[in-house]
Formats: sequence, C-alpha cells, structure tokens
Amino acid sequence: MVTHACFMAILIGASIGRATDTQPPGDQGSPSAVNQALADVEQLRLTLSMQETGPGEVQIDVPKLKAGVLEKLNGAGIRHAESEAGQCPRLVVRIEGTVIADCGKYVCRVGTSLGRLVVLPGRPDLQIQAEVWQAKPMTAVVMESGAADTISRAMLAQVEAFTAACEAAREPPDLANHAVQKASAPATPGQAPSSPQNPQTTPAHPFISSKSSLVFHRPDCLWARNIAGSNVIGYKSREEALQAGKRPCKSCQP
Repeated sequence: MVTHACFMAILIGASIGRATDTQPPGDQGSPSAVNQALADVEQLRLTLSMQETGPGEVQIDVPKLKAGVLEKLNGAGIRHAESEAGQCPRLVVRIEGTVIADCGKYVCRVGTSLGRLVVLPGRPDLQIQAEVWQAKPMTAVVMESGAADTISRAMLAQVEAFTAACEAAREPPDLANHAVQKASAPATPGQAPSSPQNPQTTPAHPFISSKSSLVFHRPDCLWARNIAGSNVIGYKSREEALQAGKRPCKSCQP
C-alpha cells in the first residue's frame, strides 16, 4: 500500500509540475542537434516494459501496438532483431501506470529510449552499454476508459520522434551552408584572409572513427569531418579498425 501510494504521488506530481509540457502525444518537438550515435542504426531489438500498480488493469492490445511500432521502424529502414544480437542496439519503451481508486482516473507515463554499446573516451578497447537517445516522456492523468488509446498514441509518437532523429543523423553535414556563412564574415582590415581549416587534409591515419561510434571512415568522408578532434580515434589499417569492433562507413566505403 505504501509503495502504491508513493508511485501514484510521483506520477501525479510529475503531471502537475510539468503542466507547461502537456502537448499532444504526437508533438515531440524538433531535435536541437543531430545525434551522431543514431547515424548507423540499421537494426535494433524492441522491448516493451509494462509496469502497473494498484487495482485494475488497462487493456492494451500489445501485439497490435508492437506491429504498429515495427511498421514505423521498417518505414525508416530499421530492421527488428527477433533474438539477442550481440552489439545490436535496444529500443526500450517503458509504460507505467496506476488506477486512482473510486474516481475512474488513470495515471500513466510513457518513455522511450535507445541503448547501445559505446566506446569510453581514452579506452578504445573498452565498450559499455549506455543510453544514447531518449524521447520526451509523456505523463498524464486521463479517464480510465481512454488510457489505452492515450498510451498507444504516446508510444507511437515517441517512436516517430526516434525514426526522425535517425533520419536526421544519416544526412551528411551541411558543409555548403557552413562555407557560405564563413565566406560572408567581414575580414579584419589589413588582415589577409585565412585559409580554410581542414585538419583532415594531411591525416596521421588512413582510417578514423569517433570514440562514441561503431563506424570508421576515410579522413575525407563527410561524416569524418564532423567528428570533434577530441573524439577522433585513428587506425593504421582497415584490419586494425575491424579488429577494434568498428564497421566500415557505407558512404565512403573505407
């Protein structure tokens, strides 16, 4: 009883405290920056985690809901791994809820995140499982009769936000726009224009990768130019990169 009361208080408090965030489930907002950890996500394992407390249950058609999620993933070119597949990323949808007794209300929370193996800075030989993407959670107090529909719409909206983030990460950086902005900047009087900075012009290694990615590139690849200098890992050969657990980039085909 104590656990149930605490859980209900937390969910209700979150719903009231975040009243300014009560947008429709389909409105997940635009990402503020491209998430490079999603650029090579082509296959994942889907996990639905449902936790319910208190009396009563909300009837959710899980097979139908899962089929809808897989359809959205397939539409974005992301395959579903039916079994555990080594380094395969995992998309986890957490559904929590509880019935408020004697008033016909239901408190629910839906959150979606992606976990995958990442390389620790300074330790290219060591990988850990980490959460690299998270949707904005949905918390709501709704009528018990409409709870299943609210949960389904929120879950599908969060998966749409995930696929949109993956598609954005696959797009090459807008180097042309960056060059236009740089060229239009006023030069200091008496100062000769500086040459474009391109640290990859004379690379120390023929193949490079980011510490947080499982993909390696040629130094002149568009994706490689977007890697921060502090995150660059160099490899002397293609075989060395493969032995480190990296996969070749599909764009530059190193």
